[in-house]
Amino acid sequence: MKTAKDVMNTNLITSNPEETIKDTVSKMEKYGIKEIPILEDGVYVGMATYYDILDVFRANSEEKISRLMIKTPKADEDMDIDELITLMVKSGLEAIPILENEKIIGLVSDYDILNKMINSEKIEDIKIKDVMNESIKLLKENDSVSEARRIMRFHRWERLPIVDENGKCIGMISSIDILKNFYRFPKEKMGRKDRAGKKENPLSLPVKNFMETEFPKINPDKTISEALKELLEKQIKGVPVLDDNGYVIGIFERWYVLDKLVERKFRDGVWLNFSGYDLKIETVDLIKENLKPEITRMKKICDDLERIEVHIKKIHGSKPNQGSFEVKIHLHKKAGRGKVVTQKEPWQGYNLIYTLKDSFKKMEEQIRSKYKKRRNTETIRKIAP
Repeated sequence: MKTAKDVMNTNLITSNPEETIKDTVSKMEKYGIKEIPILEDGVYVGMATYYDILDVFRANSEEKISRLMIKTPKADEDMDIDELITLMVKSGLEAIPILENEKIIGLVSDYDILNKMINSEKIEDIKIKDVMNESIKLLKENDSVSEARRIMRFHRWERLPIVDENGKCIGMISSIDILKNFYRFPKEKMGRKDRAGKKENPLSLPVKNFMETEFPKINPDKTISEALKELLEKQIKGVPVLDDNGYVIGIFERWYVLDKLVERKFRDGVWLNFSGYDLKIETVDLIKENLKPEITRMKKICDDLERIEVHIKKIHGSKPNQGSFEVKIHLHKKAGRGKVVTQKEPWQGYNLIYTLKDSFKKMEEQIRSKYKKRRNTETIRKIAP
């Protein structure tokens, strides 16, 4: 898997600017997709996504989809997969159009990429608990669809767990569940009549009416590879993460894997894995740029260096001479070859970038010393009588 051409889907479902919102949602439901390229006279002009449709939920379903069309980044078939993943994460889009002379020739979605990476060593060591979102909101089965939609829009979440009176998970509801049930009919026919014959506001209906109850039960100690196999097979974007007693402790989305890959990838086969302190993608990019000299030199010293684990701890209420951040680093060789060196003592500092840079310089010294001693020992063995 090297370029977009290797993974792109050429069997495209498209729309045109004159199609209605209702017809576009029907296509999303029929084909299980959430992004539709919009073509005008065969030329790519934009994309319609379920997020944008959900944002204007009260729009007349007979309006043209061009009202909700968005401009997107574009790629060509020769774009490197790592660059494509970064483009996806930074844009927030789950599918990127592949163009040739302004005409779309394919689409690369998170599904297309992850389907090729299920058995990749790049993700084999990552567990669900390493990427799941623990900041979740739980719904009760009688909470309204309106409340579910409000939470989804505010947090940009795609799905929410639904629990019973004891707090155990009994289902989930996704944004596509809401769309497919409410844009199926013209706006004037939406809603149900109560006993008095008055039309009920569809957004006031309880979430139990539309919740999904059949989905993979994911444990936090499962590996990403194991979970992805189940999700991709059932073409599910995400699921609640449950403990052994059935209580929700997080949400796992396929999208989180791409986010983690962007965070980990550095260059020349070396992966960075940050834990402990939540970093924004912009901060990760800045960190990578600043650490480039140190990591490049480490790679020259140890050519089979594959992975660098960086644990960052934010020190709250730190003393003046203590520092605000604490960093500890582990260096790993390629699969099966063991650990290179672990930082002896955590490194502390006030500025995160400077603290990381200082810590990496210390690690560079450690690894240089380690390999120098090893080479000296080998030399002595060779010349020993």
